[in-house]
Amino acid sequence: MTAAPARAWLPALILTALGWGSSFLFIELALDAFTPSQVGFGRLAVGALVLWALVAWGRRRPALTARDVLSVAVVGVFMSGIPLILIPMAQQHLTSILASLLNATTPLWAAFWVAVLIPAERTTRAQLGGLLVGAAGIAVLVGAWNVSDFPLGGVALMLAATACYGIGSTLSRRLLARIEESNTVLSATQIAASAVMLAPFALASGAPEPGTFALDSVPLWGLIGLGVAGTSFAYVLFWRVVRLAGATTATSVTYLVPVVATTLGVLVLGERLHWYEVVGAVIVLLGVWLAGRTPTRRPEVATEAEAAA
Repeated sequence: MTAAPARAWLPALILTALGWGSSFLFIELALDAFTPSQVGFGRLAVGALVLWALVAWGRRRPALTARDVLSVAVVGVFMSGIPLILIPMAQQHLTSILASLLNATTPLWAAFWVAVLIPAERTTRAQLGGLLVGAAGIAVLVGAWNVSDFPLGGVALMLAATACYGIGSTLSRRLLARIEESNTVLSATQIAASAVMLAPFALASGAPEPGTFALDSVPLWGLIGLGVAGTSFAYVLFWRVVRLAGATTATSVTYLVPVVATTLGVLVLGERLHWYEVVGAVIVLLGVWLAGRTPTRRPEVATEAEAAA
């Protein structure tokens, strides 16, 4: 299939980067009044409402079986359940800038879990090298030599969240490939199922402070922005890029999200960007590029394989 011209998908790619990149700012704002579990549940609840509204607007009735819903829910545990509590927990100890840069390690975890859980897909030397380069980049990114100032708890929580994303993306290839349904319906089902999972934790964490739900409440609008920009429309726009330009082009959003988050962290939150965070981010993204490479078959090998098929 021939990819569509850039003007057809580039605006969606930029908007996806803006939506996911701004999520770290919105989390920081929401944490002023909500607990991490409430932030996770709130963004999912808002995102589910928006996504199901889009499904209703499309006037297409979902055709999901109970098995399909269960598969989507299992993927949702790792893609939009556990991580969306861990990331706000991490941002209680990290700047939004550092959290976003660590979030860029997600493709490294995806490559790692594919190698572990899908042995049929052989890992190349370049991909293994990418994982090692990425690991070195993480050490530089967090300033591992600053032992006294090293935010171990926040870094561990953030890496645990991205590891969950890697597991979820790998499971989605095994569990969701057979489901013939629109990406909007699958996203809406996943987000709604995850919201149900997190609801008990949000309720158990206590009531927000008085005035939190007032119309002029910054944390409330941060939560709404998180749900609308980073948990609903961003998913729809991302899958539009996948459909029009292919998965390889769509995953380039990995390189744009930290740029957006860093810019907002510096300009809006007044956070400081350290030199080693920039250097570490470049090394991590180099590792991401290497880990995402697929081996190129020689023409004669490809011809033999096609003939055998």
